[in-house]
Amino acid sequence: MTTTINKVNTLTSNPTSKMHDYRAHLRTITDGLVEMAKAAGRSQYTCNQLLRECYNLVDAELKTYDQWKEEGAYVRRGQHAYLFWGSPVINERGVRYCPVEFRFCREQVRFTQQG
Repeated sequence: MTTTINKVNTLTSNPTSKMHDYRAHLRTITDGLVEMAKAAGRSQYTCNQLLRECYNLVDAELKTYDQWKEEGAYVRRGQHAYLFWGSPVINERGVRYCPVEFRFCREQVRFTQQG
């Protein structure tokens, strides 16, 4: 009897593969938003500004999980992060890229009781 490896489970358990999937998803969304913005004559907007509009979070306070934690807040159970592009970084091979950032808005967090 031979054992086979389930490639789907192997891929989803690999964090690098998950990040690749998030990047691909975000790239697809961003490409569509940029095309629509160009068609509407709004080419001066950044990708993250277009994403804020798409998510209907133009005026929302957005922070990463760690940033909210530093302020004494925690993300409520069941909340999902919004995908945004992070600041450009250069990896160990000298390749410049923008990582994916996971941000939460104020309505998704609760502040811990102090006292």
